[in-house]
Amino acid sequence: MEINRQLIIDRLVQRMDLDRVYLVKYQFLDQEYQHLVLTLKPVSGLSHKILKPIVELCLLDQERISFELIFTPELKNKIKMGSLFYCYAALPKHEIFSSGENNTAISKPKEIRGILDLSDKHYQKVLAASAEFLQAAQTFADTANYLRALFMVHQSLESHLKLLQVMVEGKGNNVHSLDSRIRSLDTHFSMFKKVFMGEEDEEKERFRLLDTSFNAVNQNKDLEISAIAASQLYDHCGVMQTAIEKLFRYFMEELQAEYEKNLATETAIQAELAKAKLAKEEKVKIVHQETFVAASTFHAFPWPEQYQSDIQQLLDQIRRDNQAEQIMLLNYYVSKTHGKGLFDYPPKDVGNVSIYVVVIKKWVGQCYFRKVSFGRATAVISFLSSSFIAAKLNIGSRFSHTIWNDSVVLYRNPAYKPTYSLTPVNWPDTLLKTTNVWTRNAKLMHDLLAIFSDARPSSKQLAVLLLNQLVLIGIHSYLYLRIGYTPMNATLEELVEWSCICDKKVSDFFTSEEPSEALLYQALLKDMKGRVHELPPELDQLEMEYFKSNASRIVAFFADLCEQSLRYMEMKSGNKLKLTIKG
Repeated sequence: MEINRQLIIDRLVQRMDLDRVYLVKYQFLDQEYQHLVLTLKPVSGLSHKILKPIVELCLLDQERISFELIFTPELKNKIKMGSLFYCYAALPKHEIFSSGENNTAISKPKEIRGILDLSDKHYQKVLAASAEFLQAAQTFADTANYLRALFMVHQSLESHLKLLQVMVEGKGNNVHSLDSRIRSLDTHFSMFKKVFMGEEDEEKERFRLLDTSFNAVNQNKDLEISAIAASQLYDHCGVMQTAIEKLFRYFMEELQAEYEKNLATETAIQAELAKAKLAKEEKVKIVHQETFVAASTFHAFPWPEQYQSDIQQLLDQIRRDNQAEQIMLLNYYVSKTHGKGLFDYPPKDVGNVSIYVVVIKKWVGQCYFRKVSFGRATAVISFLSSSFIAAKLNIGSRFSHTIWNDSVVLYRNPAYKPTYSLTPVNWPDTLLKTTNVWTRNAKLMHDLLAIFSDARPSSKQLAVLLLNQLVLIGIHSYLYLRIGYTPMNATLEELVEWSCICDKKVSDFFTSEEPSEALLYQALLKDMKGRVHELPPELDQLEMEYFKSNASRIVAFFADLCEQSLRYMEMKSGNKLKLTIKG
């Protein structure tokens, strides 16, 4: 019978702090069973005993399904200990619910391989030991010593139950009571008490003879056992041991299939990476043929010839002053672009040009961000070390991938011959991380905004400080979501400037012809670091409602930018996450 998964999940998440839910299906004695593994976040603060009746209530109308509760760190620890059961249960195909807070797969390929090897050793060892015990039982039975025969049957079944304990816990113990072992395993296999011990009183009493016989032999006591009881228990335990072996092999085979699938996927990824690396090396060879390409490249850009001389001088200055390994163009802006104007008199002002570049150096030092000018040209520079770009490309950084693959290389040192390993960007994982960051930061911004409405600060200086914090959270959120990188040690004004590598939306937002707004933006973009600056008289005379209105505008502005960035991330990842912001 199929269970209503969604109904169960809806009921459970309303009542407890679940991390993941796994649905495991298996067969025992040709009967299919379903088992839920409910993993809890360690911060839930409730014990399993308290939550168990709640789960039972949620599953009341769902037939033939068992469950267990376990904290996520405990589950991971059991897998590390070698648990075949939990490793199999935690496979992605069994997951029917995830809180989304931790996207890392619990069962890793190396863990799976290790568990398979270890489990196979335990299995072979138990088969050999049990066969010897059963042979000894048959020998004692042939001499009518049924007490010692049942002792050997007990030892054989104990070995198999211990195998299941190792399968679940990753290790065994020296408990000899079959009753205790079966009851502990019943948490994971709910049918065990019924199929092992029986349902009728006569069956239960007969099964208890196994533990009684074991204790009697250990204590050197006599116990009368009938041939019929011994024969029935021998046959029953043989059936149970065969079923245990079949169950164990099922888990092994399913896990082996998952391992082979992961191995094939990893091999395919490595082949793609090798192919990409080869293509990159070919691209590098082509680039090496021309180290300083700015002169020829700039003819393709839509700006007048007057700019090119200043840009060439500026780039040469950047190269000399910084011992650059490589200079890459990310974006540019040209003001007042027009034709030569052969008949114009007097000659028109040609304006200026701003270029946004990344400079790769061997060592960066303390300066990560800088703005320099020459003539009509201004360069906004972010400095990255060659080791930084290598490390980021290797882990699949979206910012590093974008600038490395799509920027225009304006200069490359002939001695700089990078052969970096490029790991593809994991867009679904990146989308999840950025969504979580924006959800948290958006709530912070709304909480700050609430201060203007609820607390109503009387100090204008405090209001500007709060606005400064709003902009800091907003600009850092936007840069993380849209670009994936923020220059270290950059001031707030520099971060606004850096955002122009995308577009000028942030820069234009904080540019105003209205005097009061211009003064306000000038004040709130200062690098405050907790300090409260003296306000110009023009701002100090304004009503608090003016500051509140600007706070709302800032929150709405950055919220729109960040949500647009998330839509872009969704397109790249092929996923769509539901964004919930409580504020």
